[in-house]
Amino acid sequence: MFDSAATQEFQAQLADAYAVACRERDWLKLHEEITSVGKQIACLEAREIDLLLDAEETKLYRRMGFPTIYAYIEAVLHRTHHVATERMRVAHELLELPQIAEQFRAGELPWTSVRELTRVATGKTESAWLDAAEGKLSTDVQQLVRGKSKGDLPGDPVDPKKIRHRIVLENLSEETMMLFKQASNAASDAKGATCTDDELVRALAAGVLEPAGDAPSKPRHQIATTTCRACKQAHRVGAGMEIAVSAHDLERVRCDSEDIGDLEREQPGRKLQKSIPEATRRKVFVRDKHRCTVPGCRSTRFLEAHHIKPRSEGGGHELSGITVLCDAHHVLLHEGVISIRGTAPDNLVFELPLAHVGD
Repeated sequence: MFDSAATQEFQAQLADAYAVACRERDWLKLHEEITSVGKQIACLEAREIDLLLDAEETKLYRRMGFPTIYAYIEAVLHRTHHVATERMRVAHELLELPQIAEQFRAGELPWTSVRELTRVATGKTESAWLDAAEGKLSTDVQQLVRGKSKGDLPGDPVDPKKIRHRIVLENLSEETMMLFKQASNAASDAKGATCTDDELVRALAAGVLEPAGDAPSKPRHQIATTTCRACKQAHRVGAGMEIAVSAHDLERVRCDSEDIGDLEREQPGRKLQKSIPEATRRKVFVRDKHRCTVPGCRSTRFLEAHHIKPRSEGGGHELSGITVLCDAHHVLLHEGVISIRGTAPDNLVFELPLAHVGD
């Protein structure tokens, strides 16, 4: 005789196990369907790229009453101008990148990865980039190409100057948007030319960090030594970010900074005596009338102290060896575009490109 209660319990367990197995199959099926749709989307986006190239070549957009292919994309496909320009940029790049194009059309590479790879890959390097991107998420591919130029290989060193970020501002009120545009116009007026997005954000951020009228008694920079012992690449740290800096940038920052020491040392130690004494710095700024000393420059904001003889070459903190520069001219100086020699304030010789003549 079988125990009916035990039999019923066993049958219930089987039913539960079967239900779980069905649910597992349902989840697996759901996952497979989602990934299948994702692959189809990539294929459709690749097809869209090919069709847009045809539309551009045949001037379909003109037949439809649009002046450019970009205006056509914005109106017909309801894309932003930025997306329209990116679509066409990628479309033209893929003409020279058959392997990436093939994987895109097959749905093996998503649009986001294709968009990033086309920024750096060439016909000679696309195989290396595809190997490096294999199995990576789109965000990983984005990190992979950061700081690289067209023609670079994945293993080439990163150039900090080439790293760019995108900021999206949302939910701005009408009043705030008006103020933002007024600030943009004011920054362009101060520069004497239209500001780039990078220049505008730098000006707005510096305006908050260094309010007008404040006496710059402290350096604008604080250096934490995070130089890699293996590759000697230096980094700056702030606001939760660590960014690579070039040798030029590091030398510029050292002109007017406070060194907090080596982060890898166990003992905190005292602040190194590399910053300009506060009294000396104050005298320099008053002497130079809180204004950039480069001839023709009108800037009285975002000022930094510059050692005429670099600190790395033994330059000291004497008043005659320091002058005031705006951050823009300070960057140009350390990049070698302009040069300054002599003694401050009356015996300085500025060597400027011809573009500065007549400013």
